[in-house]
Amino acid sequence: MDDSDKASILRRLASQYRARVFRPGSWSENELRHILEGTEDLATLMGGPAAFRRELRWVLVWRVPWQTWMAAMAVPLLDVVYFKSASWGDPPELKWQTVHELAHVWDIRTFYRLSRGLKKASGSSYGRFKWQSPIPFEYHGGEGWLKGRKHPLNALEDWAESVATCVYADHAESARGGPRLISPARWNYVREYMAVRLDYPAHWIPHFYGPDEPGPEPD
Repeated sequence: MDDSDKASILRRLASQYRARVFRPGSWSENELRHILEGTEDLATLMGGPAAFRRELRWVLVWRVPWQTWMAAMAVPLLDVVYFKSASWGDPPELKWQTVHELAHVWDIRTFYRLSRGLKKASGSSYGRFKWQSPIPFEYHGGEGWLKGRKHPLNALEDWAESVATCVYADHAESARGGPRLISPARWNYVREYMAVRLDYPAHWIPHFYGPDEPGPEPD
């Protein structure tokens, strides 16, 4: 491993995206490269590094040696925290997780306006009380939720998964654990916040609309 390559990746993360990686010695070059690539892929759709910095302002990135059921999490003040269970040996999944967590940070910077907007746009709702954090109510992903896919815990997760799906649509089709396709309403909502507005994959439409149902309104 060439330390100069690691240093170059860290400089790019810091200078282009204001992303500070803590304890860089605990990361391998490939791991840092995949974090950078995920960041770049999201930033590309957002309109480039300047747009990324404008929306997210800065990003703190941590890694802790804890085994949890989560791969990573994003929380106010700390930003992105990766756990031992992150997909370190699976670059496409690690980049998905990176974009997912960066989408959370983006949402946090807006005081959760983005996830609240997605909830409304997708027709989702909260139901009965459920002992869970951070929102103790069951979340129903609306009519446009992929059949057979577990509903997200809340609108925050719905937003983060929708952003990751828009960035990595190909991976969403073949992801481990089953497809992660999203409805046209979710895709179009996320697309409104992107400078590069990709078309909704037409072959996903049958997953959300039956043969006798009207499809999504054309843009």
